Amino acid sequence: MSNVRKQGLSRRAFLGGAGGAVAAGTLAALGTPASAAVPAAPAGAWPVPPLDPDAVRDAGYWGYWENDPWKSTNYGCAYGVAAALLASIKRGLGPGSPWDALPLEMFKWGKTGCVESGTLCGALAGALPIFTLASPASVTEMGADLLRWYQETALPSAEMDSLDPKRPYPGQARSTAGSPLCHVSVSLWCKASGKLAGSADRKTRCGKLTGDVGKMAATILNRLVPGQKYPPIYSAQPALYAECVHCHLDAPPPPAADAIRLNNSLGVSNCKTCHPDAPPVMKKK
Repeated sequence: MSNVRKQGLSRRAFLGGAGGAVAAGTLAALGTPASAAVPAAPAGAWPVPPLDPDAVRDAGYWGYWENDPWKSTNYGCAYGVAAALLASIKRGLGPGSPWDALPLEMFKWGKTGCVESGTLCGALAGALPIFTLASPASVTEMGADLLRWYQETALPSAEMDSLDPKRPYPGQARSTAGSPLCHVSVSLWCKASGKLAGSADRKTRCGKLTGDVGKMAATILNRLVPGQKYPPIYSAQPALYAECVHCHLDAPPPPAADAIRLNNSLGVSNCKTCHPDAPPVMKKK
């Protein structure tokens, strides 16, 4: 037990009394101002300047390859998208914006489908937090646009084929994920390309995809108008998914026990990705 505790002094009393001078001196020696106050995050939407989607695209690609000194590997897709968006936002606003305090290291968890689990594509995970801060009221609509585009677009684009002379993989195979999941997206691309998941070809594909997602995220952010509702790019109910199995959508009929089986899914996604062999009787009437 410390002398401070033996003397019946609380931590607060210690910091407020003579011990406070010692503590302040220690903090100063560590390079941390004792009286420094963390600026409060502004309430509501954080400002976003007009962004250059092509510049964000290229920066996203390079951010994917940036070295992570903690793991001796590259930071990956989530970091790449977030770093590209934040760099463009901060450059457009200049010093002093709330975005200055957002640490990039917090985005590394999204790599390889979120903590390398193959779930939500990390490139999407890098953009969605930025959407949340830019427009708390519209993040769902903005995120839905990004995920819908991701599921229906053949990726990667050829826009970065000549960007990196160290990784010359022009004309790579393209695939449509039909899902926001990293596992599905990568697996379908490997099937289309004939390349292995651990190959340099696949890593370069994901670097390009990172740039593509960054560009689309910037395009979505550019649609924001302060004080106005975000105008969605896509309709709420995709025509492509009109045959969604009714066990996920319709009200449960009697008996009540069927309620356990019915209405058991949320969100809009491509049902055929998981239910390719759904019989006609299960199609929505």
